[in-house]
Amino acid sequence: MLLLSATLLTITFLAELIGGLIFRSLSLVSDSFHVISDLTAIMVVFMSLTIAQRKQPTQKMAFGYHRLEVLSSIFNGLLLGVIAAFILVESWHRFKHPLSVETTGALIIALMGLMINVIIATLFHKTTPASKNDVNIQSAYLHILGDILASISVVVGIVAIKLFNQPIIDPIVAAFVAILILVGAGRVLYKSSKILLHKSPQDVSRIKKRILKIEGVDDFVDIRLWQVCSHLTVGTAHVIVSVEKVEETEAIKEDIRSIIKKEFNIRDITLECETPAMASNHRHIFEHEHD
Repeated sequence: MLLLSATLLTITFLAELIGGLIFRSLSLVSDSFHVISDLTAIMVVFMSLTIAQRKQPTQKMAFGYHRLEVLSSIFNGLLLGVIAAFILVESWHRFKHPLSVETTGALIIALMGLMINVIIATLFHKTTPASKNDVNIQSAYLHILGDILASISVVVGIVAIKLFNQPIIDPIVAAFVAILILVGAGRVLYKSSKILLHKSPQDVSRIKKRILKIEGVDDFVDIRLWQVCSHLTVGTAHVIVSVEKVEETEAIKEDIRSIIKKEFNIRDITLECETPAMASNHRHIFEHEHD
């Protein structure tokens, strides 16, 4: 599905870019770059997952190459920001000095782009229930819905130009699409920065409340969760236990790992068990001072 969507988006991008240049429609050109933002998002997911699955983790690369997704997302977010800024500047030039738009050809290409986006959205909507739970699939689906909105804006704009003979509408629509691109780029950069800064993707207090229901667990502390990439969450934690034998802690660990994975989508967590006496000998908080 991802490859088929990427192929259709590539066709749309090229058609809108070339058509926009030929028919002098800046709104079509801007929509083509909105399409490329969706295309890069899908390809980043596909390529990063492919590389991460083929390149197994090693001692030097403990989590493999999953971080490639984050690095690629940051690069794409910055690139889209530059593209959006260029479109806004060009829109201002076109607003002051409007160019006539060949509306018939531009409208045909805009309608084609809208139809392809609707087809792709339908493909995503008909994915299996398991795929719908994937954060990457959900993100790509939302990207496509945003692209449909942009395509509708372009179609309406071109129709308005044709009806009212007002070419100034074209740069206004282009600026609107550029703002949509900026918003999308901002979201990408924000999500990527959260991953790089190791912000917890889960509500730690909710996890703690759930783990404390397990028999033998007195406390669940020093919980550190972070994302390696958008689909891989790992962590560490200390478990204060009230058991008599060390062997009993293994069953507790297995219960915690099972709950953590099934209920909170945390792939792996490293657990250290302690007695209340052991826990009182040190602080369960990360502290670091720069020299």
